[in-house]
Amino acid sequence: MKFTSVFTFFLAALTASATPLGLYKRQTTNVSSNSSSSGGGTVPVIITGGSAVSSSSQSNVTTTTLFNSTSTLNVTQLYQIASQVNQTLQSGSSSGIIIVTNWQSIETLSFFCSIVFDTSKTIVITENYLWGVPILSSSQAQGRGTLVAGSDNVIYSGVFAPYTVPVGVSSQKQVQWFYDACQPTLIASNSTIRLQYSNFTNTQISSSTSTSSTSGGAGGGASNSSSNSSSTASNSSTAAGGAGSSSSSSSSSSGPLVPIIYEEGNSQTLIQSLGSNIQGLVVISSGTSGNSTTTSWASVPFPVVYAIDASSSHDGSSIGFLSNTSVPQGAVSAGYLSPIQAQTLLSIAINNKVTSASDLQKIFPASQQ
Repeated sequence: MKFTSVFTFFLAALTASATPLGLYKRQTTNVSSNSSSSGGGTVPVIITGGSAVSSSSQSNVTTTTLFNSTSTLNVTQLYQIASQVNQTLQSGSSSGIIIVTNWQSIETLSFFCSIVFDTSKTIVITENYLWGVPILSSSQAQGRGTLVAGSDNVIYSGVFAPYTVPVGVSSQKQVQWFYDACQPTLIASNSTIRLQYSNFTNTQISSSTSTSSTSGGAGGGASNSSSNSSSTASNSSTAAGGAGSSSSSSSSSSGPLVPIIYEEGNSQTLIQSLGSNIQGLVVISSGTSGNSTTTSWASVPFPVVYAIDASSSHDGSSIGFLSNTSVPQGAVSAGYLSPIQAQTLLSIAINNKVTSASDLQKIFPASQQ
């Protein structure tokens, strides 16, 4: 995913390891051709953007329209979604939920939900709710974490960059899963995030980290002077409640401000000028060890995470890896997380007062060498 200039946006805003994919067992779940039920009840759908739901197309679909955003969801919107999802999952009347959003928000929202919702119930992120109905109707969808339903009938894991790690395929009549239900290592029940940072599922924005700005993406954009960087980088910038949490989010606060910058555009003067106005920073690594080791971040008053933008890689993989030994002193590597995902996880951590490099190394999937 490309990015717009972070600093043009940012200055304006200041004023305003997964289980390996192997076909070791294929599971097939039949879905009734005229049914869109979830556990025999209604299908709850939250609309935040994307394709509208026709009221006459499905009699047992209940929709809640929070907004119809055409741009990247900001942190206030993410908390509104989290509160509504949390309420729905707690109701017990459904085995899961479908969230419809715009294309720009797929990565932010799917990763956000993957981290903050610790539930076996099915959460499907999609641009069109019809793509998600067969998945929600599959009993084998539970226990897989947040899922992304693509237009190609392929089901993807929400933990990874959009449309990169398929876990199954679907049609109107059946869903075929590539392997038994399991969750990626990052969010597994025995993961560091679940065992040591269970507070990441809270639905409150911490007043000590909130800022006055909620515009233009949840936590800042990414800087690149090149003309082909045209999309705003999103930021899922705090935690939301998992099933079982009863607290509600605040609509009057926004989460930590965590912009994304390119390493080539970094300067000490610029960082000093940002100073106390940001709570964290994501740096897109240039991929050259010379650049990545010349700057020390040990003295800055906010956490810094380095990530690789593999979206334009020559092999089209869209997933890269950066170890902690490849980043400057005082910074943390995002491992295989994309810049947007690094921004999201760092914001969640900051909101829950997890800011030291040693603690952040525990939650980011990077080498501990």
